[in-house]
Amino acid sequence: MLKVIRQATQEDIHEVVAFLMKAGLSTEGIKNSIDCFLVVEDSDNQLIGTLGIEVQEKIGLLRSLVVTSSFESEELFALFQEILKLAKEKELTRLYLISNRKASLNFFDLLGFQQEKEPFVDELQKFVHAQKLSTVDNCITMSLDL
Repeated sequence: MLKVIRQATQEDIHEVVAFLMKAGLSTEGIKNSIDCFLVVEDSDNQLIGTLGIEVQEKIGLLRSLVVTSSFESEELFALFQEILKLAKEKELTRLYLISNRKASLNFFDLLGFQQEKEPFVDELQKFVHAQKLSTVDNCITMSLDL
């Protein structure tokens, strides 16, 4: 099945918000940063995945990774490759992610992310999404210099 990864547009806002709400994720700030989101659509133009970046100056924080069960691991790698490309196009200098899934650490290592010493780094204080995640147990912060 052919899948397309593309940068989200203003027309995608309502569908992306509904997709994230269905997954139980916060949609705060998405309307103002939809141009920093990628969407994945199947051959029927149905939304089957999303990944975004919350941006503060030249720093980005990955957020809102949601994929359906039809998503394969190679496609997940392609999605992350595209979000790294988007981060560079937006001229970000560093990209962070926060995860509480230890099983995903090897995947992020392969992409070049490195684990931070502290679970919450000062540089993320202004990020709404990071503040929400700071209350979740066993979170790990990783960063990638771009």
